[in-house]
Amino acid sequence: MKIKQTILTIALSVGIGGFLVVPVVSAATCGGIQTSIINCTQKGMCADGTSPYEGAKPSNAAEINVYITQYKHGYGQCDDGTAPNKDLNQTGVWGVLLFVINILTAGVGVLAVGGVIYGSVLYTSASGSAEQTKKAKVVIFNVVIGLVMYALMFSFLNWIIPGGLFS
Repeated sequence: MKIKQTILTIALSVGIGGFLVVPVVSAATCGGIQTSIINCTQKGMCADGTSPYEGAKPSNAAEINVYITQYKHGYGQCDDGTAPNKDLNQTGVWGVLLFVINILTAGVGVLAVGGVIYGSVLYTSASGSAEQTKKAKVVIFNVVIGLVMYALMFSFLNWIIPGGLFS
């Protein structure tokens, strides 16, 4: 029982430490609010593949006229006067989805390693006990089943989301 408590304590410490370190490592400003989860640029592209956000954003009427003369379109507008298309992977929902899936993947990995270690310790300390050997085999078998189920879920998400998760 002591080994199981130690593994759970280590996993919990790593998880809490990760939540404390992530905001320091990857902070972004989104609408004046600092966030470490999503990136809110959401600029989009024009239908012809050009960027409607060339140069610096003009702040007054004179700069707007200079901008239009230089780039042949208004800031944030395409050459044909239409608004740019927003990419799905530039939205906050996409950022949260990726964040959740990354945390879930890391959690499954940590728990799988912990489960295999726990099962192997049970197996090696069985000392001929058929009951403990059977329990160790069940633990390792359940870890393998869990990994297969997560891999199938991850593959399904890559198939159902247009373009996959990490394209």
